Amino acid sequence: MPVINIYLARHGQTAANADAILQGSRTNPPLNECGVKQASALAGAMENEGLDWIVTSGLERAIETANLVAKHHKDTPFLSDARLNEISWGDLDGAKFADIKPIVDKVVNQWKNGDYDARIHNGESANDGKARIVAAFSDILRVARERKYRNLFICIHGRIMRVIMAALVDKDLSKMQHFSHTNCCYHQIQVDIGDDPASSIDPEKLTFKPIRIDVRDHLANLAKVEPSICSGL
Repeated sequence: MPVINIYLARHGQTAANADAILQGSRTNPPLNECGVKQASALAGAMENEGLDWIVTSGLERAIETANLVAKHHKDTPFLSDARLNEISWGDLDGAKFADIKPIVDKVVNQWKNGDYDARIHNGESANDGKARIVAAFSDILRVARERKYRNLFICIHGRIMRVIMAALVDKDLSKMQHFSHTNCCYHQIQVDIGDDPASSIDPEKLTFKPIRIDVRDHLANLAKVEPSICSGL
């Protein structure tokens, strides 16, 4: 039966990352110099992985990162899907994290305790993020089955990466904080989607197997990393 191999990567650093600014779907900065170096290192790590499809969120930092990966895979189809965007932190998007940490921590703790509808004012909840990624993954996996793709590279964002890993791999949103990340790290997961082209694909009913988690060996020689104050987002 067809097994899909997924490299789930976070984008490279932006000036907002470096300055410890809360960066959700309402903020759309490009990579900074460090982020370009990180993305280039990630591209090197993916160079020999035989990628069949490159998918990103609709935000510039993810698209720019994936474009550097795509340089090693010139004939590989490329798709940008806004359903994979970072969670919106609402009114706090773009604020200095040190200034709003108690508010963010409260919502993150509510998610850890099972209140997945908690949100910052005008922002998204964990359930909102989950609904988006389940819909996106259903379509992505259906197309991969139709086109017989086996190796997918998906470039996204820190919190939505936690949502994917908790909701699809662990089947438990309360475990979002169990998955650490840094800019341009990646998780490798696999899923058996079956070979019946007529069957629907419900990602919540599939078994996503973790192969490698929080891989960052390719970043070892890069000195600059985002401030640790943001590592829990």
